[in-house]
Amino acid sequence: MKMAIPGCAIVCAIICAMCGALAAGDSSDTSTREILALERKAMDGWRTGNPDPFLSTVDPDITYFHAITDKRVDGREAVAALVESYRGRALFDSYEMADPKVQLSGDTAVLTYILVWRAGTTTGRWNGTIVYQRKREGWRVIHSHWSLAKAAER
Repeated sequence: MKMAIPGCAIVCAIICAMCGALAAGDSSDTSTREILALERKAMDGWRTGNPDPFLSTVDPDITYFHAITDKRVDGREAVAALVESYRGRALFDSYEMADPKVQLSGDTAVLTYILVWRAGTTTGRWNGTIVYQRKREGWRVIHSHWSLAKAAER
C-alpha cells in the first residue's frame, strides 16, 4: 500500500530547508564582516605604528611567513618579538584592502586581499593570506602569509 505525503508536509519541509539556508547565509555574512573588521583594525594599528591590534588577534600557535623573514616564524611570542621593532613607526599613511575575499569552512576562514599602502608619494602592494579560526575568545589568526605583489597594470 502506497502512502501519500500530504502536500502540507512537503511545503513545511521546503520552508524549513529555506530557513536553514538563510540562517547559514546570515552566519556567513556576520563572520565575514567580523573578520574584515578585525583585519581593518590591525591595519589601522600598523598605520599608527601600533602592533597591538594585530597581536590581539594572534593565536598562541600562529605560523607566520613574510618577505622580511628568512623562514617561518612559529608562535605568538616569536611573532610579537618580530613586530615589536615596528612599534612607534607608522608603516603607511593610508591603505586599501583591495579585492578582499573571505572563504569560510566551519570554524575556519581564509581571508585574501591585496594591501595597497601609501606613504608620502610611495605606493606599495602586498598579497596577504590570513587564516582565522573561531575559538572561545572569537576569531584568531592561526596563519599569516605576506608577499610582494606585482605592480598594478595601468
